[in-house]
Amino acid sequence: MFQFSTFKKKDNSFKVYSSIQSVADIFDEQMLSYSKSIAIRYDNGKTYENLNFEAYRQNIKAMIQFLVKQECEQEVIATLCKNRPEWDMASMATFYTGNIIFPLDTKTNDTELKHLLTLNPPKYLLTPRAQLNRVRSLIAELKLETVIILANSYEVFEDIGYKEPTLEDGEFSTQSIIDQCDDNVMVVSSPLLKKNDTILGHYPTSGTTSLPKVVQITHGNIVSEVNEAVDVINLRSNEEVLNIGPYTHIATLVEFLMTKTRGFTVTYFTREPDEDEVLEDEIKKLKKLGIRIKALMAVPKFWIYVLKELLEEMKDKPVLRNLYNYLISIEKNANLHDIGTLDKAKLTAMRTLLRNKLGGYFSYGVSSSMKLDGALVEIFGKLGITVIDIYGATEACGIIARNKLNDVKAGSCGKIIKPLQYRLANMTTLPNLKKNVGELQIKGDTIMHSYLGMDKNAHLDEDGYYSTGDLCWLDDEGYLYIVGRQKELTQWDDGSYIDPQHLSNIMVRSIFIKDALVTRLKPEDDFLSVYVYPDYKRLQKDKEYKEDIKAGLSSNDAMRKRIEEAIDYAQSIVDITPQLSKKTIYILPKALERTPTHKIKFLFELERLHLADEI
Repeated sequence: MFQFSTFKKKDNSFKVYSSIQSVADIFDEQMLSYSKSIAIRYDNGKTYENLNFEAYRQNIKAMIQFLVKQECEQEVIATLCKNRPEWDMASMATFYTGNIIFPLDTKTNDTELKHLLTLNPPKYLLTPRAQLNRVRSLIAELKLETVIILANSYEVFEDIGYKEPTLEDGEFSTQSIIDQCDDNVMVVSSPLLKKNDTILGHYPTSGTTSLPKVVQITHGNIVSEVNEAVDVINLRSNEEVLNIGPYTHIATLVEFLMTKTRGFTVTYFTREPDEDEVLEDEIKKLKKLGIRIKALMAVPKFWIYVLKELLEEMKDKPVLRNLYNYLISIEKNANLHDIGTLDKAKLTAMRTLLRNKLGGYFSYGVSSSMKLDGALVEIFGKLGITVIDIYGATEACGIIARNKLNDVKAGSCGKIIKPLQYRLANMTTLPNLKKNVGELQIKGDTIMHSYLGMDKNAHLDEDGYYSTGDLCWLDDEGYLYIVGRQKELTQWDDGSYIDPQHLSNIMVRSIFIKDALVTRLKPEDDFLSVYVYPDYKRLQKDKEYKEDIKAGLSSNDAMRKRIEEAIDYAQSIVDITPQLSKKTIYILPKALERTPTHKIKFLFELERLHLADEI
């Protein structure tokens, strides 16, 4: 176990950093250099407050001292909370002291949570008051010796509606940990950080088709990934990043460490951005505070939501109808028409409208976790927004392939990163794709140590390659294109593959559909069945819907009319063999359960399809 040190670093003058040799560098060097700059902004329920790097670092130091006093080394430190200052405090201190961060998502259901906690019992678990009773109950039920640390140093949005609890014997709080910090004592990082194979992270897999496994991420994995991703975002000193993704996902861990390495300010957006008017209301708050959001990190579902909102506004304005038809044609025809035929003034107006929706300064964003339709990248590009599609995996500690700000190829997830060697195995030709595709296999410094409970090399083949399970193809310039994850794809009778995740994303492009699932119910079906969760608020506000009701249509018939339009639209832009059935449309009783990266949890949802109503 390492000890405290009274050594004080003398050189804390401002420097710009573009790489790390250890995660400890971020605490020991970068944060000292950026001390007066704002590290994060968080939502307190009414407005956004901030922490500069000096105060931010002091919190981390307090947690480091706590973990050292508890003689923690290579202990599992779990978190079950949304992005908030206390999460940052716990995770950075965990890395620095050579312990293992185990981030759990608050939306994880109890079946998965019990599975994960049993598989990987933590020494400590950081949780807010909103999750406290749930955590206490799980610890008791599973007979764990886990010690609770209550996140109570800052009032954030997820705390609203929950009273400050009384701690039970043996429980700690982040505020008590901060209060006990000795300012006169400095700390040194764990000697375990001198080893590349020291495990620092236990990250659950997405668990779409089975219960999640736990991936063991090493110090070397993290350093390699951060250094590769360090130029994903570039900002001026008065520009900031808006983060919408939870830090329970490996891609956002890379963003978390990269922005601290570069000294960028990150605003945590922890509300549901696709709820009515939530995104615009929060953007207005930030704008009122003078905050310039230049870049945004989000999953494909977010970009779909923003675009469908914008297109809906255009469709309802006769003067913008031609521009609307042009942008829609990008998807339907998979190509671009001559933009010179468009009214430049109207195009400029729409660019301004989109930028203002996102605060007035926004110019580019990063999309990760699932493939993003090339058409969406093209459409956003025509509207003045660059969307950078990134492809990764938990087992690869984040990024596998990436586009770059000035090198974006729509439809591709970019080129495979330099630390990785790669190959395509088991090549085949698909009927609906004029390319030879194969399973992507990779090896290199970012590949995980192992799955928890398995031997170190059990996930590698005899040549040292890890099989991603993703069907892909490469063009002549080395850009990677994803067909889909094999275990999530449906193979049709002619040998072609159908990606239900992608079809869901297409269906929710309708302003009237909140969520959707497309599946083959029976092996003998020559069609795909469609399940939707309607956006009832949008329906009831819609002028044409209300006119249909007034004319005598039932609410179900009026709703069905709009869902059929969405099905027709989806069918027109996807290249698949079967038809999306309109004979029976299924209405889900609630939105689908999804992973932190918004992938459908088919393991659970396919078992609940019988709860849907037919129209």
